[in-house]
Amino acid sequence: MKKIISICDFSEICGIKKTILIFILICNLSNAQTKITLESAIETALKNNNSIKNEKLKADYAKAMIKSNADIPKTNIFGEFGQINNNQNDTKFGIAQSFALPTVYKRQKQVLTEDYNAKILLTNLKEFEVKKTVTHLFYNYLSLKEKEKLLQKADTLFSKFFDKANLRLQKGESNILEKSTAETQKTNVAIQLKQLQTEIEMLKLEFQLVLNSEEVYIPVSSNLKARIENSKIEENPILKVFEQQKKIVSAETALQKSKLLPEINIAYNNNSFKGIGLDDSKRFHSAQVGLGIPLFGGSQKAKINTSKVAENIAESEYQTQVLNLKTEYNKLLTQYNSNLEIVNYFETNSNKNSKIITDVANKQFINGDINYLDFVMLVNQSIAIQNSYIEAVKSLNESIISINYLNSKN
Repeated sequence: MKKIISICDFSEICGIKKTILIFILICNLSNAQTKITLESAIETALKNNNSIKNEKLKADYAKAMIKSNADIPKTNIFGEFGQINNNQNDTKFGIAQSFALPTVYKRQKQVLTEDYNAKILLTNLKEFEVKKTVTHLFYNYLSLKEKEKLLQKADTLFSKFFDKANLRLQKGESNILEKSTAETQKTNVAIQLKQLQTEIEMLKLEFQLVLNSEEVYIPVSSNLKARIENSKIEENPILKVFEQQKKIVSAETALQKSKLLPEINIAYNNNSFKGIGLDDSKRFHSAQVGLGIPLFGGSQKAKINTSKVAENIAESEYQTQVLNLKTEYNKLLTQYNSNLEIVNYFETNSNKNSKIITDVANKQFINGDINYLDFVMLVNQSIAIQNSYIEAVKSLNESIISINYLNSKN
């Protein structure tokens, strides 16, 4: 007979390796179930999330581009050799450079600076989107764990019911229908519990992805309900992005206008004059200063007019976004008030009644005051009430999270 090596046999062969293995497993298990608060989860996500990192890199790129505002044309260096002045060969060297007026470079820098500010605001917007996602997943997890507790409680209750029904059947005190009903209820709860636990594991993976951490975090909070925060919708990061777009196109218009200003041209020449009675070794110098005037500025004026249209578009989009957010806020506020009223009703009345129904039904069934069908109906009614309460809190949290997101200011 082939001998199977057990863990004990293995420990005798290499006890040191077993000790190390157990230590690693313990460490992994402890790391796999690290509890985390909402504040810590948000902090971890903001630090590790790849989308935020990408936005920050784009902002760094835009910041580096600010230094490119002084886009000066290439310097023109030239030389001549030949019969420039008479029938003798002369040489001539020169250097020329054109510049825009300082106003142009200043306004180019302003455009690049506003673009950098826009990238910063987009980073802030991405951070708030991540915060909303983390908060949403965090409270969804808490809701699912409450449902898990509820189903585990129901599983225990129906397991006891099944054991009693099975015992009663063996003693001849009931029929097969009672046992089958108990078994069906027990199986249904077990299936629901398994499906719920699968959903919890899937949500944990989503949570892990947003936090972008090798460590598996488990949300924990003493309060199932989210907190509503006070702020102003005008400070919403989405509006800040649209407002910044107005500044960008305004700076672009100013830049296009400045390009109608003349350019400055300067040049330096060094040449010889041979054969005219002068010292042939002597060289002569000259300088030039001129202006580049845009006599044909039709194209540039068209760009200015186009940029002004872009300003109007940016303003219209901003106002549209303000209206959309205010409308969304009013809708969410209506939902919030409705959800809050429902949750308050459950906490004031239904939750107490649910506990009473479960306790009384259990006692009456044990005492034989009600039959198994009445017991099943009452227990399911109690479970449905508690489940509806958890769903109501979940809906309340969703409206609170959405309101907080609309009112976020930084």
